[in-house]
Amino acid sequence: MNDDNFGAIGMNRRNFLTSAIYSAALLTLPSLPARAQDGSRRIVIGQTADLSGSMQNIGRDYFTGAKLVFDQANAGSGPSFGHIRFVQIDDGGSPAAAVANTRQLLEEERADLLFGLTSEACVEAVTVSPAFRASDVCLFAPVTGIDHAGGKGRVVYLRPNYVDEMNTIIGRLTDLSLTRFALIHTSSDSVVAARNAILGGLQGRLTADAILPLALQNGAANIASLIDRMGKAQTQAAIFLGDSITTAQAIKQIRARMPVLFICLSSTVDAVLVRQMLSPRLAQGLMVSRVVPDPDNGIIPVVQDFKRAQKKYLDETLSPAGLEGFIAAQALLSILRKGENPRNLVSTAQRRIGMLDLGGWKVNLAANRASTRIEIAMISTDGRLI
Repeated sequence: MNDDNFGAIGMNRRNFLTSAIYSAALLTLPSLPARAQDGSRRIVIGQTADLSGSMQNIGRDYFTGAKLVFDQANAGSGPSFGHIRFVQIDDGGSPAAAVANTRQLLEEERADLLFGLTSEACVEAVTVSPAFRASDVCLFAPVTGIDHAGGKGRVVYLRPNYVDEMNTIIGRLTDLSLTRFALIHTSSDSVVAARNAILGGLQGRLTADAILPLALQNGAANIASLIDRMGKAQTQAAIFLGDSITTAQAIKQIRARMPVLFICLSSTVDAVLVRQMLSPRLAQGLMVSRVVPDPDNGIIPVVQDFKRAQKKYLDETLSPAGLEGFIAAQALLSILRKGENPRNLVSTAQRRIGMLDLGGWKVNLAANRASTRIEIAMISTDGRLI
């Protein structure tokens, strides 16, 4: 890759984002021809994602990591299958907006495939929408731990499902002789969908009173009453799903009243943002569930690539969501480079490719969930994940 060709990305996140996002509030890309100047076909990758709602930190970081990969591919000698046009539209986490965006991406932008939706409720709405069902496009690497029936046979899932993640978290906590847990979730549709999937999947595996589900209002407005309920239930550990800002606000009050309570952040929470919002004392000891490697890892090749690209072109804090987007885009490029038709991506990827090594991180495309790896880390006294 010629790094000089990469200068258009710049060092500013807003400029970087708006070079591919288009919505009423941000820059709109001009319409591009179906074929590049060299005659190769353009591949149009469409994404509707939450950039302004409760999950915006994950949505923006995921998109940033993916865009680094696609821009690198275009700036170099060019993928053998043609030039990539990556078009993203903000849905704010609204299923109705995601459906409208999907129709626009498929009918007006003529997207060859959909990529990386970042809300469970939005994925559900899109996979049953008329525009998606009438098309022949596939959805690649949505940020969801739920298997959506409407997308059966047309979705490639890269991350583990929520039940497996929760079993891993609870397994680690039970290793510490803990038996009573609170599942604290924020109120967005996507997080409620994740909670329902988790509770349904855990039925019969734990006693009826082992998990106390608690709905956390925006801004942690009701956290005092939730702490009272956890105290009465003799809760020993709290597991958080969803909105990172509200989670951080809740943890501050929990630490004041229940200082010895174990707290774990699921992969739906932006641990980087939570850590930044808390003091080192409050953040110390938080457990973190990850479905990708540690972004600060200096050994795994794909992480090294991500760190170099982000430092060179954005120089911002590394995040698991950014690395997840980077890995997903690398996986997609690897499939397309093998000559796979993007409009028949799922069946051909599963049948012809199977295991894919992305640089020290393997995904099995022949499985329903291409990755089942879940790592549990803890925030140290100096803010690192160990």
